[in-house]
Amino acid sequence: MADRQSILFVRENPRTIVLRPAVNLSKTALVFDCVEEASNTPKATARFQPAETLDYGSFELLQNRPVYGCLGLVHVGNDLFLGIVTEATMVAELEGSSVYRVQKVNFYSLLSSRYDVMGFSTDYNDPARAVAASGAGIDIEGPAATHPCQPLMKLLCTGSFYFSPTLDLTRSMQKRAMDEQEGASRSSLFECADSHFVWNKYMLGGLLQIREQELTVDQRDDLDRGGMLILAIQGYVGMVEFNIAALRCRMAIISRLSCKRAGTRFNARGVNDDGHVSNFVEDLIGRYQRVHIVNLLSQKDGSGECTLSDAFRSCVAKMTDLNDRILYTGFDFHAVVKRDNYERLSELVAAMRGPLENYGCFVTDAQGRVVFTQNGILRTNCLDCLDRTNVVQTRLARHILEMQLRQFDQRFSAAEEDAFSILFNNLWADVISPQFFAEGLLDDAAKSVNRFYINNFQDKARQEAIDILLGKVPSRESLLLRNPLHQAVEQEMASRLEEYSVSSTLQIFVGSWNVNGKANPGKLDEWLSSPKAVKPHLYVIGIQELIELSPGQYISSDTNQLRLLWEGILMQAINSLGNGSYVLLRSIHLVALGMFLFVRADCVAMVRNVETSSKKTGLGGMAANKGGIGVSLQLNDTKAVFITAHLTAGQNAVEDRNRDYWTINGGLNFRGRRTDDHDMIFWLGDFNYRINLPNEEVRGRVYKNELQYLYMHDQLVEQRAVAAAFFEFQEGGIDFDPTYKYDNGTNSYDTSEKVRIPAWTDRILYKGRRINLREYARGECLVSDHKPVRAVFDIETAIIDHERRDELEKEVYRRIMERGELLAPPQPVRIPRKPDPKTMPRPPSTGLLIDLAEPESPPKPSSAFPAPPTSRALPQARASPFLGFRDSFPPAPPARPDSFPPSQRADSNLPPPSTDTFKWWDREVDEAWIPREGDEKNPFYSFGPGSDKGSSEAAAAPPSGRGPSGGLNLFAKPLVPLPVGEGDEIGQSRGAPKKLNPELMQMFKGSY
Repeated sequence: MADRQSILFVRENPRTIVLRPAVNLSKTALVFDCVEEASNTPKATARFQPAETLDYGSFELLQNRPVYGCLGLVHVGNDLFLGIVTEATMVAELEGSSVYRVQKVNFYSLLSSRYDVMGFSTDYNDPARAVAASGAGIDIEGPAATHPCQPLMKLLCTGSFYFSPTLDLTRSMQKRAMDEQEGASRSSLFECADSHFVWNKYMLGGLLQIREQELTVDQRDDLDRGGMLILAIQGYVGMVEFNIAALRCRMAIISRLSCKRAGTRFNARGVNDDGHVSNFVEDLIGRYQRVHIVNLLSQKDGSGECTLSDAFRSCVAKMTDLNDRILYTGFDFHAVVKRDNYERLSELVAAMRGPLENYGCFVTDAQGRVVFTQNGILRTNCLDCLDRTNVVQTRLARHILEMQLRQFDQRFSAAEEDAFSILFNNLWADVISPQFFAEGLLDDAAKSVNRFYINNFQDKARQEAIDILLGKVPSRESLLLRNPLHQAVEQEMASRLEEYSVSSTLQIFVGSWNVNGKANPGKLDEWLSSPKAVKPHLYVIGIQELIELSPGQYISSDTNQLRLLWEGILMQAINSLGNGSYVLLRSIHLVALGMFLFVRADCVAMVRNVETSSKKTGLGGMAANKGGIGVSLQLNDTKAVFITAHLTAGQNAVEDRNRDYWTINGGLNFRGRRTDDHDMIFWLGDFNYRINLPNEEVRGRVYKNELQYLYMHDQLVEQRAVAAAFFEFQEGGIDFDPTYKYDNGTNSYDTSEKVRIPAWTDRILYKGRRINLREYARGECLVSDHKPVRAVFDIETAIIDHERRDELEKEVYRRIMERGELLAPPQPVRIPRKPDPKTMPRPPSTGLLIDLAEPESPPKPSSAFPAPPTSRALPQARASPFLGFRDSFPPAPPARPDSFPPSQRADSNLPPPSTDTFKWWDREVDEAWIPREGDEKNPFYSFGPGSDKGSSEAAAAPPSGRGPSGGLNLFAKPLVPLPVGEGDEIGQSRGAPKKLNPELMQMFKGSY
């Protein structure tokens, strides 16, 4: 038995799982309890507890043999599973520590015993498995009984995952030594581990949070000595022993695969904005100081590899500030090593001899003191597979090892060298194969078949398993109960945000245009320039109908080329405005729908973690003629998402458009982050909502500039008012004419046979705090049948001082624990549920047309807490809640008074549509709701002699309900109707409020 194994116990009714050390190296046990809530939904809590305080007489063994430790927790379906390494093989002993390869992993439900006997097995005829399942009352019949975590088990049991209870495999020996010289802990794996290589970091998140926040230093040391929690790397660890000059020596190789951009070959490509390369082994400048690039691509003129090679060399040459740290060597492998003439690799070795000698190696003496350090690496690359890199790396690695041995005056004898060569070649081949699936031994036909099978039948499932392991899946309602101590600290930290952060104001230009398949838009200055836009930090542009949406165009057009064309058009237009130099941050397209983001060149560093996603909605989600695409990013420490969409067309297709919205909103997944997980959300596009009035009336009122009246009948306004779509979003005031539908190339509304009703189909909406709309306007481009729209925003982003935040957080934890402050009972982490448009009730009738404004200062949360719970609760494993403003602002103000209709939308100032039996204008209004100021908040009623507000004050006030650009915004302030005609009495209501005019009453009756 290994010295740091654990024993797994279980007890039912209620279900409790205990993991305790098998030997007395540690006195700490890990305990999970299943608890029932009022909703009858089981959830779980976790705690660390002295092992000797548990009564094991009521438990039974969940595993008959000791296990190797805990990988963490994972949500799958509606269950919560504990990952346990049940079988492992020791592959090396390094620096006095054992290193293990994971052989078998089981996942045990914390909520039920259903899967206790279902391990990683596909043998459905196994008699032992059937007997065990029968005894547990489980009906297993074929593949339907597959364990929910089967893909994860398969991934973790590939033989490429390793761990050590006492040796930090995530950092190189040199890195550990340097960190220790700077005061880092030598004993703890968890404080210093490099998260780039910890593949189960997400699974361990909640447990490590409890370890950090609720255990003392001595308690943490005791827990760590037991090796109960495992840090797993993916890659390869191998060790061989050999003789040199009659001395017995040991050689080990540790190769680590980064988890920061992990995935299969077609699901994780390229480099992201933080410099993380997909499936990259190790990192570069930040870790190894200097890098020498050896490019093995073909240099043959006209070849695809030559084009890629030239681009690569050009990018390296542009990094002039790193000339002394990045060197480049081109070596056309296939041209030099013809017909397997590998001896010619000596030419490359000779060229690399100087850099290799300069980079050196890491050496310590017998007392662990640093003698030499390595200060550079070689980086090799090819294209199709890894045959070339494998051969070159093996040859260069052998040369480096021989160089180091000569440095210490060590020489192989002939027999020793032959034996060592076999060991070395086998060890190096083992490093590469498990990680990269090298295909060097296959002929070209076999390679093609193998890649086709893997890409089409294996990669998708494997990528899904990787995303689950790394936590890059859509968030859901947590089955974990929040730790009440953590909740109390989180609330206090949110209220003290200003103590560890500063705000930075950024300006964003957002634009949208349906170009109707026109690829030559002409000058765009009138749309993209604005006096309110002063050197915006970011331009976000959505383009709809990159192609004409006809079946022929849909099938035959090269939309990727059109995306590249629009990249150039927009880049040139933006950079010609004189606002500075802008670079393309990201572009993405879904057939005819495109989104383009440009960032000011001097502000690139403020943008991080850029992810994209798309969702089809055409033909029930099968076609991309309609749909949405989004870009999620982090601006400083604030999370924002931009979504452009093209929703279902048609005057009467309101429900379809609502359905499209909810489908896109719920379907976009930014590597585990959903739309509603962001601090700021922006929607832009052709939403296709129309105006519910006859064509002649709409055109007539547009001609008379009676836009506010038309806005009252806008379908999007109506749907927002009843929360059927764009729940809680805001829109700027509209004071521009409807943007659709024009005759192409003119300012004339549709004169075709269909004679479509003008409408504001093109919109920009937003949600979040600290967003200030500076302008909402349209452009006058003539090419399309739509006019483009734009919005200029000033947003406040957070810049977190993470060191200060960590210090303050520890102080708050210490104070609450030392004083024994009362804590609230454990509460589940719930994701706010948005209303389902299919089941949403129609709001009740009301005659209110007044502003029931929210209180300016929401009430401060109470600092008193009820009695503490009986056990600690497991915090949700997620990123810090203090990044951005989501958890940094006070809670939303309380609901309005009970006398207000309970299901009426709180931010709606519009009444519902009337019916034959219901006429809202005839309803009696509760005068308690009528404000007593003459400020135009209620223009339909006089306030009587009790009001001493002069009419001059009301007349001087700006028209209520207008946005920053002067247009109407029904969701910010109440409605003030525009005049119906010149000289009409209604037009005089700009001063003191008057009684309801009969003509006005007739106008509203006719409109509904």
